[in-house]
Amino acid sequence: MRRLRKSLVLKLSLSLIGFQLVIFMVVLAGFSWIVALKSSGTVDEGVVGTVANSIQRDAQGRLVQADTEEVRRLAALSTLWFVASDGKGQELRHGPVPAHVQGLVAALPSLGESGLWARHDPAVFALRVVIHEAPFGQLYLLVGGAPSQGFWAAFSIMLAVFALPLLLPLVLVTLAVVPWLTRRALAGVSRTARQAEAINIRERDARLEEDGLPAEVQPLVKAVNDALARLGQGYDARDRFLADAAHELRAPIAILELRVGMLTSGTARTRLLADVARLSNLAETLLDLQRLGRQGQELNALAAIDLRAVALKVGADMAPLVIDAGYAFEVNSVDAPIHVEGDGLALGRALVNLLQNAIVHGGGQGLIALDVEASATHGCLRVHDQGPGVPLEERERIFEPFYRLHPSDQGTGLGLHLVREIIDLHHGSVEVTEVPGGGACFEIRLPLLTNSRTLPAG
Repeated sequence: MRRLRKSLVLKLSLSLIGFQLVIFMVVLAGFSWIVALKSSGTVDEGVVGTVANSIQRDAQGRLVQADTEEVRRLAALSTLWFVASDGKGQELRHGPVPAHVQGLVAALPSLGESGLWARHDPAVFALRVVIHEAPFGQLYLLVGGAPSQGFWAAFSIMLAVFALPLLLPLVLVTLAVVPWLTRRALAGVSRTARQAEAINIRERDARLEEDGLPAEVQPLVKAVNDALARLGQGYDARDRFLADAAHELRAPIAILELRVGMLTSGTARTRLLADVARLSNLAETLLDLQRLGRQGQELNALAAIDLRAVALKVGADMAPLVIDAGYAFEVNSVDAPIHVEGDGLALGRALVNLLQNAIVHGGGQGLIALDVEASATHGCLRVHDQGPGVPLEERERIFEPFYRLHPSDQGTGLGLHLVREIIDLHHGSVEVTEVPGGGACFEIRLPLLTNSRTLPAG
């Protein structure tokens, strides 16, 4: 109902119908006024017709007036009078016939149809002579004392006569034509809406077309394009900042990693090494996102890679950290290569983020596993643990930036968000499910490389 109230088509239709109704009433009032001016001072034609149709001949051949509803209404007019004659001696009178017309009464059968208009007192001086073809022959009538009732009478008659045959078809045509005309006029707006729906953060140069739009809509589209340009500039500035920050972090992280590695082996050293690895991976992931975003705009970002090889390398690099954290670790892979279109370094760091997430949230014991599989259309990577898992209502929110399942969790809340960003850039998907027996399973699905497209090996 709310959408109906805001419908432009409905508003235009109702406005046009209201305008037509006002114009119709104004024109009708004008004609009624003209008719009232012309008919004032003469006998009402409707009264004359009713009198003529009500006169009959009885069985004795006398002229009588029928007792009908119309006749009873006429009887309420105290000033109405008439004389009816068949020209053969039979005569019928009603009401007080004025003395000044007695001469006309005597000559009634000899008169032709005519009328007498009165400048003043039409009830006294106005009269009309009518020759009516009745079923029993010609009937001669002299009628007076029933002046026309003026503007409102004429307006009521015209409204009854013209409203239904003229106004109703006009309203129906309006309801049919206005929606068609509106949709045709706003066809460019629908096209622009589809363009707006297709805009995303990775197409920052996309703009809405202004050609073909109504002039009234073009300022809005221009304002939206200007806003998109400002947003694009803001995102570019953000990307430059992230890239610069990640570059600046590389050196201190490398020094920190070297110094931690020189510490005596123990629990503290293991935890520090894991934290430093996470910092290093975070910085490199930010660089990957900035690089992939830029190359993606140039349509030359991805290459043919073996997903199995990427997973095995990450598994080998991460095994010491996983085991030092108190977990068992295994990598399960198919024997054949799994070729996908992607960036090996970025995908590798996405896997590292998932393994580091499993180390932090896996409960400090049990098994962490990395599985590599392939279906007919997709390559699949799974990282699962035997920890408490992720509640169903939180499985989408954990991919939001800076969101942490528990406020006391370690980390920045960016790792899983960066994983999804990387996978989105590869036109894949990542989701979290529950492992039978307990634990979280993060599954990455990437489209397999088709034979119809050849890419340089990565």
